[in-house]
Amino acid sequence: MTGDNAGSDGPRESCRFMDKQQLTAQFLANRVRLFSFIYAFVRSVQDTEDMVQEVWLRFSDAMDRGTEIEDQAGWCRGTAKNLILHYWRAQRNAKVVADTELLELVELAFTEQDLDSELWQIRQKALGECIQTLPEKSKRLLRLRYDEGHSMKKVAELVNQSVASVMMALSRIRRTLQRCAQSKLRSSGFAR
Repeated sequence: MTGDNAGSDGPRESCRFMDKQQLTAQFLANRVRLFSFIYAFVRSVQDTEDMVQEVWLRFSDAMDRGTEIEDQAGWCRGTAKNLILHYWRAQRNAKVVADTELLELVELAFTEQDLDSELWQIRQKALGECIQTLPEKSKRLLRLRYDEGHSMKKVAELVNQSVASVMMALSRIRRTLQRCAQSKLRSSGFAR
């Protein structure tokens, strides 16, 4: 019976460890943004680094306690906001004073940027999928103009067409890609 209990603890512990590993990876991936958030108020690399470490310790402790954190970046910014307020209270003689309303506005800006970043990634993916459906001739025009950065005149020379026809073809391709991407976004629930 003891062997069975020991065996049943293993997968649960392994699963919790995997969750912690994933959350740790997410924390590290968002570390630069958290550093930027804190540094905007503290303006000291060393103090900012100390606060990032403190946020990590509190985050790690919350994970160990089993606290469920759905919005990790928001949780970390909230913790950082409290640390920043504490920092400025301890710096009473400093000329700059951070208040909670200012911190909340900056946090809101970071939150909105996270949402915009997610939408941007979804748009990029939709556009990439749409480009893959284009005929090879259209892909080549896009590659020459946008990837390689050739002028319209050079693209026209490379494909043996007039500048006007290249401009018209690129205009049609852009409209096609726009319609395709918008359709993909609508079907994904991201209509804009």
